[in-house]
Amino acid sequence: MEHTKVIAMYLPQYHTFKENDEWWGQGFTEWTNVKKSRPLYKGHLQPRIPYEENYYDLSDENVMKQQMEMAVKYKVDGFCFYHYWFEGKKLMEKPVERLLTEQKVSLPFCLCWANEAWTRTWDGNEGAKQILISQQYGSQEDWESHFRYLNLFFQHDQYIKVNGKPMFVIYNSSKIKQKREMYIRWNQLAREMGYDGLYILNIRRSINGEIPFYGDGIVDFEPHASLFRMSQEERSQMTRIYRGNRIDNRGVRYHVLDYEKFCEHMVKRYTASDSNHFLGFFAGWDNTPRRGINTELIFENNTPQNFEKYFEIQYKRSMELNNKFLFINAWNEWGEGTCLEPDQEYGFSYLEAVKKVKGKY
Repeated sequence: MEHTKVIAMYLPQYHTFKENDEWWGQGFTEWTNVKKSRPLYKGHLQPRIPYEENYYDLSDENVMKQQMEMAVKYKVDGFCFYHYWFEGKKLMEKPVERLLTEQKVSLPFCLCWANEAWTRTWDGNEGAKQILISQQYGSQEDWESHFRYLNLFFQHDQYIKVNGKPMFVIYNSSKIKQKREMYIRWNQLAREMGYDGLYILNIRRSINGEIPFYGDGIVDFEPHASLFRMSQEERSQMTRIYRGNRIDNRGVRYHVLDYEKFCEHMVKRYTASDSNHFLGFFAGWDNTPRRGINTELIFENNTPQNFEKYFEIQYKRSMELNNKFLFINAWNEWGEGTCLEPDQEYGFSYLEAVKKVKGKY
């Protein structure tokens, strides 16, 4: 069986930048939402506090270096950084662009184009559909400009490549109407630059609309890829209902999924279709910090012990499928309650679990 590499999704939101200051208030970062989060019902683990209250700032060039060193220590094989491009307009690019100035980077990496519009609904304000930046895909001129920018990263020695092709992940390919033409042009440009082409992976988060007809493979984005394949009856069997206990929240009921039951169902029922269909895994999910009382999805019982048990199953399945990669959601999605990074509640236990499982194989 081939050794499967563990790739952790990475959010570069933990620093201030002009647009965030304008949209959300001076000094806003992801930590702003994380710190203000409060429990919605008795026993709800909020707020999540990073280990030793390390609310880091990615404008500090040492932070990402230390994170990469930590990932290496605990056998995480790479980061997949979210990348934001709106017809030449970039967001949150500075921490990742700093890698271009580093001759030596301790961890392999790749990019995932988070190709969705930014709206006011991101902070739980469901009544406001204001679009802050729309996601457009332009014409061939923009595709070529985008590729030239991406190639700055592709040229890096530590950029992940598959059979001589830089690996590029797309978050929502169903939104790209001309994706076939775009992918063809990108592959042409990649060969002109001396690569064997471009290795494009499309993320799958639901049943319909996101199974790609173009590209080189699929990544299951968990828990959503499995969640939307479950029937309502299956979901109800792993769900508990809690009544909100905050003053502003008394009449609300929260449907909370059991992580252990969910993972047991996921690993027994769902599998990849071939070696280019990459399994995913997740450390939990709770987007209360972003959504507040309007939170969409909460998991409980996502202890490090349960994470280790089902991560091992997914890792072994990936090797049996001859998968090159297993994608974990995520290294640092504190606002959505899924992170491998150490916190006050569990310390380094999630990372220790990754290291322990990989050590067996």
